Amino acid sequence: MRLQRGDCASSIGLRTSSRRRRRTHARIKRRVAIVALLLGSAFTGLVMQPDNSFAEELVAPRPHLVARPKSSTNTPPAPKAEEPVGATSSMPTQPTRTPGSAQPQPQPRDPALARVRRAAAIGAVSSWGYQLAGLDIASAAASPYGLLVVDATTGLGDGNAMSEAQIAQLKHRPDGSRRLVVSYLSIGEAEDYRPDYFSAEYLEEDAPDWLMHENPQWKGNRIISFCDEGWQRTILGDDDGRSVYNSIEPSPLYRLIELGLDGVYLDRVDVYSEVGKACPDAARRMVAFVKRLAEHARRRNPDFLVILQNAEELLQHQDMIETIDAIAKEDLFYGVDHSEKKNDRDLVRETLANLALARAAGRPVFFIDYIRSRDKIEDARRRGAEKGFIAYFGPRDLDRLWLPKRDF
Repeated sequence: MRLQRGDCASSIGLRTSSRRRRRTHARIKRRVAIVALLLGSAFTGLVMQPDNSFAEELVAPRPHLVARPKSSTNTPPAPKAEEPVGATSSMPTQPTRTPGSAQPQPQPRDPALARVRRAAAIGAVSSWGYQLAGLDIASAAASPYGLLVVDATTGLGDGNAMSEAQIAQLKHRPDGSRRLVVSYLSIGEAEDYRPDYFSAEYLEEDAPDWLMHENPQWKGNRIISFCDEGWQRTILGDDDGRSVYNSIEPSPLYRLIELGLDGVYLDRVDVYSEVGKACPDAARRMVAFVKRLAEHARRRNPDFLVILQNAEELLQHQDMIETIDAIAKEDLFYGVDHSEKKNDRDLVRETLANLALARAAGRPVFFIDYIRSRDKIEDARRRGAEKGFIAYFGPRDLDRLWLPKRDF
């Protein structure tokens, strides 16, 4: 689900001279970034390791869990090859001290052990909540959920980013037990209110080849040619997770790691079905992108969770199954047409068959239906429970956190 925002470009109202200066500045920054990458990112700053202390608190897993890139003058130079998952990184290994907690110990980088820890963490979850806008930290921390999906970069209050201390606060449930907190990240659309991607001038006058048309259903959201190396590096950053546009700030992905998030919740993976002309063999290439993202994140934090939203048909690719830790499905039983109508029986049957692939591989399945009717909520909850799925119900705008017994 992508949140609708106002038109960023029209709200700025820049004077012509100011726009010219900013365009010039933006071009200079990008050229400096390219030079920095060629020189080995000489200006890269030190980055601290995220908090992985939750591994000590994990319970045993449940029994069932045993390019053809388009050429572009805006595309940064191709980086050196990725290190394999679990490889020793050249980055500092000292973890960040989370406010109010003891200094965590770095986790072993054995990929098999990391997979076990991730499975235990996500497998212990029996309830979840989902809010992407207007989040109040204290209220969310007081909720009973074992997993919270938030937008760490724009989801606080009036569109502000969260701090490490606020993420740390969300990680503790009212009874003192550990909660997993993951952040939303769209990898198939770019929202014009996210400064990580582009400025208003960049969008209007110096747009990269990977930036395509606006999504007619969501104002300010641009469809992305995801297979373009420029876009993938915009999300991933350079080999050390630094922004490819200034080599100092973290990339959108690494920003989440450095804030101490437990993982990422990937949206618009299903864009592959809309950009086949720009990205031939799109399904396979999207699976490869998700795998690349997971490997890049786990170089820094081997326990970093990757949760897929929708695109469940890609579970037919073994690489997708092996990469993700869980999947979430929107509009499973009701509302695929953004109403509260019951979904077509054949569509539900096909979706359930794909989700069964995740269950068979020991990956939890979460789902959200955007419905208000108590009868429909109970029907969806029952049908999901029969399949072993974990339900949440909330508003489609995801601007409030619904609570059990109060809202559903």
